[in-house]
Amino acid sequence: MSDDFPHSSRAGHYGLTFPKDLLTYIGVLATALIPGNEKYPSGGDAQVAAFIQDRASSTDMELLQKLSERWPTKSVNGAVEALRKIEQQDPMSFAYLREFIYHGYYSSHRVLAVMADRGYAYHGAPQPLGYKVPDVMSRPTKDRGTYIKTEEVSHVPN
Repeated sequence: MSDDFPHSSRAGHYGLTFPKDLLTYIGVLATALIPGNEKYPSGGDAQVAAFIQDRASSTDMELLQKLSERWPTKSVNGAVEALRKIEQQDPMSFAYLREFIYHGYYSSHRVLAVMADRGYAYHGAPQPLGYKVPDVMSRPTKDRGTYIKTEEVSHVPN
C-alpha cells in the first residue's frame, strides 16, 4: 500500500451500492472541489462519485453518510460552503474526503484522456507509477549510510 494514499480501499472493491442521494452529494462535493474548466472536466463530470462508491468500505460509506447529514447540500454553491465548514470544524474528515476525491479524479479515464491529449506522460492508475521521474531526480542528493557488496558480507558469530 502506498504512503501517498494510505487508504484500505486503494487496492480493492467492496461491491457496495450507495443510496442515490449519497452519490449525488459526493458528485456535488467533487464538482465544488474540482470545478473543471474548458480543458478539464469537473469532479462530477469525471465520475468521482462512482469511483468512490466502487472503492468505499462500509466504514467509508458510513462516514460519507454522516458528512452528508451534518453538512447537507444539493448545489455546487452550497457544497463550497459545506466544504469550508468541514475543513474548519472537522479537518480530519476534510483531509480524508479531499484525498478520496483527488484520487478518484486523477484515476478517471476522462481526466487521463485529457492529460494524454495535452502531452502529459502520466501513467494513471494503478499507482505508484504516476509521472515519469528522470533518473537524476530519483537519486539521493546526499550520500547517507554505507554499502557493502554482497560477496563482502560475512557472518557474525553469536
